[in-house]
Amino acid sequence: MQKSAKFIGIAKNGEQLLSPEQAEAKRQFLLSLENKTVCDTITLYYPSKTQKQLATIFGLMIAETIMQANALGIDVTDFLKFLVNDKIPKGQGLTKDFLHELMYVICPIRNEDGKRVTLSNMNTKQAAQLFEQFRNIVAPLGIVIPDPNPNLNRGNKNE
Repeated sequence: MQKSAKFIGIAKNGEQLLSPEQAEAKRQFLLSLENKTVCDTITLYYPSKTQKQLATIFGLMIAETIMQANALGIDVTDFLKFLVNDKIPKGQGLTKDFLHELMYVICPIRNEDGKRVTLSNMNTKQAAQLFEQFRNIVAPLGIVIPDPNPNLNRGNKNE
């Protein structure tokens, strides 16, 4: 016997509107639980980002970091000195490849097994965690990475 099911619809006029297929599946599921105690939980649903969307968000984050670093005169020396405070060769500009590799080192994301996960294997929650960690690391340098979904993160869930 199936113990749980998820039905995704739209809240309208104080009710959950389901597609005809979803409504029938819900009715059938409830019939299979006849005379059993059930719990109905309503949760605001956000579809996961696609890998293409995640790649675009992170590509823009890295491009924005490079653009602002160049404008602020921050090179690899400044960036790494800020991160590790050590003697590092001078005069190298930040590049996409450098930031991409560095991001995985300074902002490691791990799966349930404790293994490091790269962007191509991350879910939306893990990718958001990586994005926020990177934003927080570069912020003290004066590099401001725009929020990819400001409406969601400021509480305006309707846009």
